[in-house]
Amino acid sequence: MMRIILVLVVSLFLQNGRATPEAAAGCSDPAMVRAAEEALDQINDHRDEGYVFSLNRLYDVRQEAKEGGVEMVTLMIDVLETKCHVISRRKWKSCEVKEVGDVPVFGKCEASISIQTTLTLHNFNCTIQQVPAVAIVEACPDCPTAERLNEPIIIETANLSLQKFNKETNLPNLFTLLNITSASMQWVVGPAYFVEFTIQETDCAKASTDVDFSQCRLKNGASVSNMDDQSAKEKSKDAANHRTTDKTPTTQTPTGSVQILPPPPVPIPPRAMATAKNCPGQKRTQPRTENSEAVS
Repeated sequence: MMRIILVLVVSLFLQNGRATPEAAAGCSDPAMVRAAEEALDQINDHRDEGYVFSLNRLYDVRQEAKEGGVEMVTLMIDVLETKCHVISRRKWKSCEVKEVGDVPVFGKCEASISIQTTLTLHNFNCTIQQVPAVAIVEACPDCPTAERLNEPIIIETANLSLQKFNKETNLPNLFTLLNITSASMQWVVGPAYFVEFTIQETDCAKASTDVDFSQCRLKNGASVSNMDDQSAKEKSKDAANHRTTDKTPTTQTPTGSVQILPPPPVPIPPRAMATAKNCPGQKRTQPRTENSEAVS
């Protein structure tokens, strides 16, 4: 009986004291979770293309104390793609995560940060990939599946939608296609294609006749908008409101990249184990597919 009491006393001492500082660095530590949330905000602010990443869980943490009270931290963050394009400059907490019917995308970001009085993002590296089509079909046979962005039918769909937008909008200048960001196909009676893309205002007046788009120049600071082929008319107001894509100024500009990988094989290969205690953290969003490890 005495042995059991001693073990409990030692355990309480180690938890309340500083004998095991690595425990505080775990993925369930509120300070580290807040650091991951803020780091992800800064990553999204730095990006110019793609969709806003949402934090799904903190997968791993590495800490190193430096002189002057500076703490260097490397975070491994599991992310899910949302429906908000980064040009919207919306925070990830206000964006809806793509579900099975939206061709979900998952990935991870490794972020190097320093924490003193404030958190500073120094660099990041993200890799993302779509959930395999077979996993989507198993969970939702009627849901859309991804299409290649450079397929002729996808490019044609985007151009036809942009023509409709330019015709129906009340804005004075014509818009041109910047890039196609997402494409999918769903079989209804026949194939139905869904395309999302970004557009930017040009210096060509809408009232002009026989406009040669190759001669139109992009307007500096002009409106940029993300739109899809289903809502060209409704997006005209959004385009008018997006008058600039300037980022919120920060004291330091981080370096980083986002790599897009092809969909992984099924089943998903195992990943490296987390090294910190209490890691990985709990997922915030559980995938709605039969192959739940597709976003692990």
